[in-house]
Amino acid sequence: MKKLIMLMFALSFVSVLCAEATDGAANDNAVNEVAEEESESLFEFGFDADFYTAYVFRNQVYNDRPVAQPCVWADFVGLDPFYFGFYIWQNYDLTARRREQMRGEWNETDYNIHLGATVWSNEDETMSLTLEAGHEWFVNNVKSEYSKDFASTCEIYVKAELENPYVTPYGQVSHMYRYEDATHYEAGLKRDFVLMEEMSLGESLTLGVDWNVNFGNGGYLDFLYSVGRGYLENEDDFERGNKDGIGGTTLKFTLTWQLCDCFSIGGVVAYTSLLNETIRDNYRDSGWYWGSHYDADCVWGGIQAKLSF
Repeated sequence: MKKLIMLMFALSFVSVLCAEATDGAANDNAVNEVAEEESESLFEFGFDADFYTAYVFRNQVYNDRPVAQPCVWADFVGLDPFYFGFYIWQNYDLTARRREQMRGEWNETDYNIHLGATVWSNEDETMSLTLEAGHEWFVNNVKSEYSKDFASTCEIYVKAELENPYVTPYGQVSHMYRYEDATHYEAGLKRDFVLMEEMSLGESLTLGVDWNVNFGNGGYLDFLYSVGRGYLENEDDFERGNKDGIGGTTLKFTLTWQLCDCFSIGGVVAYTSLLNETIRDNYRDSGWYWGSHYDADCVWGGIQAKLSF
């Protein structure tokens, strides 16, 4: 907890520095733009510090209590239109809601490497199509007898995004090949609305809207939602499994305050709902969800802070 408090203090300090830098540069924007073009870096890197009231992954509520989820990332962008990068992401449960062993530990670490490219754009660059392929390792860090049943896994993925001034569609296909052999799909729509620009404190205020739906084969839905069958007549009867099809959906609103080029902070409000009735029935029949309960519908939110260079 002390580390999290120190992290928030550091981010607050950075925001003050950004505000001062914005005020000092207001009278020489033209000079700064020329300098930026001349010294444009081939690398982009940064640190994200996110705090949410729930841990939601692919429209599944894994923990309906507060979590911290920091991420460090870097991209090499000097091979236009290509980029290559990586990130390291972690989850930290702030309560013992899931299990006592998960509280106060970095219980999950994800490692990602990816290669992407802008494969098409129109002449005025108001529309573009970006493709990305990558590999991800999901590492279970919980050191307990119970956690041995939840092994670390790997997956490869391909995703696409068609950016435009209206509504941006995106999608991703992921195949998990370690621990399970299963495929997952997701599709969504998103749009950013600039509410204010050239503010007295900060550069812009933006509202982002994102709607996402996920799909999978029966094996992946069993893995993602942690239950594949329900009790039918007795505890030894496990005949009913999840069928291929839809999983859940999330509608998310993000209000982002861009204080300067390198720092932003925002608030998130989201609603996640399970659309697969078979999985709902299986949870209800088994009465099991992380040893406590299952949320088929969840309203959650949090704070996002992003520092980039």
